[in-house]
Amino acid sequence: MVQVEEIITELDSFHYNDGDWLPLDRLIIKLWNTGKPEVAIQSLFKIFEKYPTEDGAGVFWTILHGIESLNYEKELYDSLIRKPSYMVVIMLNRIENSNSKTIAGKSIAKFKELLRNHSKINSELLDYLN
Repeated sequence: MVQVEEIITELDSFHYNDGDWLPLDRLIIKLWNTGKPEVAIQSLFKIFEKYPTEDGAGVFWTILHGIESLNYEKELYDSLIRKPSYMVVIMLNRIENSNSKTIAGKSIAKFKELLRNHSKINSELLDYLN
């Protein structure tokens, strides 16, 4: 478990340098290789929150696909409440496009309305809340 804790610490302190997302990509690979990625799910969402309008030069899509293999709806909901981000709004839309009407037991339509008025939402994200 120490290895996962070290990875979580690195994820939590990650800052990209001049658009170089490869160190994050390497961390994500290391995390999944531990076989316990679910332990770091909150840290993964916080990466999205730290860079709310980014896609990490594709690295965030790797994270998104990995998260979708886990039990993630509660953390997705919590992340959207803390600080809406592009990737998390995309995940919400993907859930809705799968004909689901709820996320973490809450109405997606009502939740999207709440997000449109969220004090921390970046105006660039409003177009994705269709």
